[in-house]
Amino acid sequence: MENPRYVPAAEELTAAENILKKRTFPELERLSESYIEKITGKPWKDEATLEKIRAAVISQKDTYWKEGKKRTVSYKGAYSVLSYIAYQMPGYVFEIAEYLTSLIASGLIRKHIRVLDVGAGPGTASAAVIKALSAFPNISAEICAVERADTHREAYSYLIPALIEKCGKNCAAEKPVSMDITKTLPDGEFDVIICANVLNELPLDDDGKTEFLLRLSKHLTSDGNLLVFEPADLENATHLRAVSRSAKEHGLTLYAPCNDLRGVPCRVSPCWSFCSYRDIQPTRLMKALGSDEEKYRYINTDVKFSYAVFRTDGHRRCGYKIPADAKRARLSQIKRHEGKRIHVTVSVMSSDIGDMKNYLYLVCDGSGTVPCYLALPAFHRTIEHEALLTAAYGSVVAVDSVLVRWNEKQNAYNLLMGKNSWCRLIAGTSTNEPCPDKAKILREMTAKQKGKKSAPRRISSVNAQKKSSARKTNPKVKEN
Repeated sequence: MENPRYVPAAEELTAAENILKKRTFPELERLSESYIEKITGKPWKDEATLEKIRAAVISQKDTYWKEGKKRTVSYKGAYSVLSYIAYQMPGYVFEIAEYLTSLIASGLIRKHIRVLDVGAGPGTASAAVIKALSAFPNISAEICAVERADTHREAYSYLIPALIEKCGKNCAAEKPVSMDITKTLPDGEFDVIICANVLNELPLDDDGKTEFLLRLSKHLTSDGNLLVFEPADLENATHLRAVSRSAKEHGLTLYAPCNDLRGVPCRVSPCWSFCSYRDIQPTRLMKALGSDEEKYRYINTDVKFSYAVFRTDGHRRCGYKIPADAKRARLSQIKRHEGKRIHVTVSVMSSDIGDMKNYLYLVCDGSGTVPCYLALPAFHRTIEHEALLTAAYGSVVAVDSVLVRWNEKQNAYNLLMGKNSWCRLIAGTSTNEPCPDKAKILREMTAKQKGKKSAPRRISSVNAQKKSSARKTNPKVKEN
């Protein structure tokens, strides 16, 4: 049976954009609430229930942020799963759905796909597939989920079939399979394998994780995609980059986000690179958990993540190579250019991570050994910088005239841009979203502060009466 790659129509892409723009998934929210009621036998807003979920969220975060051998993440108790559904699942669903949509837009997904959801949990990646494909009714998906924890499989069996019934009629999901993925995997081939926030929880070292990815890749179709998502924090993001580099050295194609601009192995260490999407709207459950004083503990709306996409056919998202004769400095030789102005062509490996006075981007040309950042003072911004300020994550830009400076505190190089620096997009896409004018914002903030200082002090009517009375009884009293 013919199963061509799917080329989405313009109206489908618009529909997908509108669905993702809303930043809510009401069908999943309501099902999550009803699952809480099923497990507890009480209304989901019951204060005793919410308090137990709060405690589980705190416990889960404390365990999660432990590092090294002491770190063990498990989901054995019912409230552990409920806290995951409440706090972590909503943002994860959007990051996977939005990235899968980008693969569909790039023509990398076939009309019918078999999806393997590895370490499925309560159905995070499966829900993301349903969310993404709701805008593409002509694509169908058959989802196979693997999950070892009984409590997670129970939640999956409740949430995913009901979600398919409500908004995913073009998807089908099998009953989740209990399996130790470090030892065995389901038979057959899959067009899309999703390993979402699982790699960091496996009791394996980096070599073991590389071997795990190689085993997963053997279950890909000839043009399939292995999507690995990890949290954006320093430890997990840097470990993913190291494992990705190792998997590439063992023969896997690293489709994205890293670009092979120089055709040499990248040795940047540490490489803390992550992608950012727009924040989601807090769910009703998050709002119920978090009061105004403690909402930072229980409201999780950030969508920041580190990812890698592997293939076996040699196809990469960006095929651009910097010509050998191009007068562009290699970041592997950046030390010899310290204190000089150079021209560079680099991949943009972060969103803006600067403060209110500066724009700052992690960049890479695939040849360096230490982190490099493009830095632009806000008051130097001109129209010639817009290609950098609006470049999508992983895009390639050429930047002329940057001053090389060593940042001893960060153990990195800063490539300082100025009014005479010039940027242009070489490969990739623009976000098509304007970057905030920080200089203008700072001017407005300064003007407001000056206005407050120069405003005359107003005396309350009570104080005015007291001073007037004092002047009448004591002529020596003067107004301030």
